[in-house]
Amino acid sequence: MADNLELHEGEVVESEVKGDYWEKTLCMYSQKSGKYWFTNQRILFRGGFTASLDLPYEEIDDVRTCSVGPFIPFMPTGVKVTMKNGKSYKLSVLGRKKIAEYIQSKLS
Repeated sequence: MADNLELHEGEVVESEVKGDYWEKTLCMYSQKSGKYWFTNQRILFRGGFTASLDLPYEEIDDVRTCSVGPFIPFMPTGVKVTMKNGKSYKLSVLGRKKIAEYIQSKLS
């Protein structure tokens, strides 16, 4: 497990997968490569020097598959996670359907 991954009390890593986080910058998306950890409480991502996500399932409003890419989304590997506050994140993983179903199963 990564050194920079701090789990909450009672939190357990249920799945670990390499992937990318597509961060929106101005008019395009920037690809950050790293690793996702899906715990019993949240989605964690660590990549590069500064790329980091911490998405608690209780704050997620919607999850669906999508395409990703820098200008025109064309790669069918995306999972769009929309938070209850309206902010959205594009995760890119192999086996996205299984990952999207897993996240959906965690939403209350």
